Amino acid sequence: MAEATGWMEDDSQKFIELGDLVVPSRYEQARLICDLIPASPGDHFMGVDIGCGEGLLSKTILERFPEAQMTLLDGSEAMLTRAAENLGEYAYQIDLRQFDLKQTDWLDELPRRFRCIVSSLAIHHLDDAGKQALYQALFDHLAPGGVMLIADLVHPPNEQIAEAWANEWDRDVREQSLARTGSLHAFDQFQNGWNHYRTPDVEFDKPSLLLDQLQWLEEIGFSGVGCFWLRAGHAVFGGYRPPTNRD
Repeated sequence: MAEATGWMEDDSQKFIELGDLVVPSRYEQARLICDLIPASPGDHFMGVDIGCGEGLLSKTILERFPEAQMTLLDGSEAMLTRAAENLGEYAYQIDLRQFDLKQTDWLDELPRRFRCIVSSLAIHHLDDAGKQALYQALFDHLAPGGVMLIADLVHPPNEQIAEAWANEWDRDVREQSLARTGSLHAFDQFQNGWNHYRTPDVEFDKPSLLLDQLQWLEEIGFSGVGCFWLRAGHAVFGGYRPPTNRD
């Protein structure tokens, strides 16, 4: 099923190997997302992770909120297998499902009233119209007061910004590769077409302008819309479903 978006199982294996080194400040992003979830550590609530990959974002959420229940969706069997391994201690609190991001049937099967909807490095595979339709559908699945938080690539507004983001991403990967492995092996692999802002694959990666996406969220009805973190073309952004008069 992963092939439906152009992502192959070989890509999954490469990302499992290199993800911690090639994503800028991966754990900083995850911690910030936890800070933005409207919940206390002991709260019982439901969340969904769209394009969960290895399950590291969901694991960070469950470590912060150990009473939460998370639904994890991914198109890759290899990623779901690794997520199950990484989240073994939370086996009774997770629901792993394979899905196709570009279809809509999986939305019909999701429960409503999620406290949080999160996604990391997945939604940029949809075009502008696909993102807008998805954001509208996800708004309808949020509980009043709930939050949708997206960590993803965004489109550079001009070529100078694209070059600056490309350089910043290269520097981050080089520094992370040296700091965590003592070598430039991961950085050398990253140079082989991984930097979207240096060598974009427009058939596979379709990031949208950040400003456009924030505007779409406001038009849908999200409140508190904003970009909460941005580095090397990777943004954490989103918004909240307003509470009802009964909340």
